[in-house]
Amino acid sequence: MNVKRCSHVIGLCALLISVLALTGCPVRDAGNDQKQSAEKASAGKVWTDDIDGAFKFAAESGKPVFIDFTGSDWCGWCKLADSNIFSTQAWADFADEVVCLKVDFPQRGRPDAAAMQKREDLAKTFGVEGFPTLILATAERKEIARFTAGRKKAADFIAEVRKALPPAAK
Repeated sequence: MNVKRCSHVIGLCALLISVLALTGCPVRDAGNDQKQSAEKASAGKVWTDDIDGAFKFAAESGKPVFIDFTGSDWCGWCKLADSNIFSTQAWADFADEVVCLKVDFPQRGRPDAAAMQKREDLAKTFGVEGFPTLILATAERKEIARFTAGRKKAADFIAEVRKALPPAAK
């Protein structure tokens, strides 16, 4: 490699380093990433998509059912609620007080027709008109309360749900 070409390469590298220094290069904290992944993994275990099983368990345990009617892969507000509330350790800790049922209406990767029909029937039972619709219900499929998540933080949202819990579930 000749000297002229070498100086061009060095100049380009210097330019690249300068651009990164001026614009900022995000630094990832591997420890924090692992912690967030662990929190999301543990939080994800609290949800079921088995409609009949959720209501059966609610009847056996005496707990109400918290239903998240969602469009997980297309609904911006649903994604925000999942990120701010349902994927947090705070929600995972709270989830023992209710049966968490996720009723998803994705655009991609839809389940079979029978499963979708069950979801649509449940949505009709509760008068779901948009997503997300967040409902606390009895084991008998009667609505106790309805919630909005918006930009709420997990602690604020959980406090609202706790206020609506029947006395036996508190």
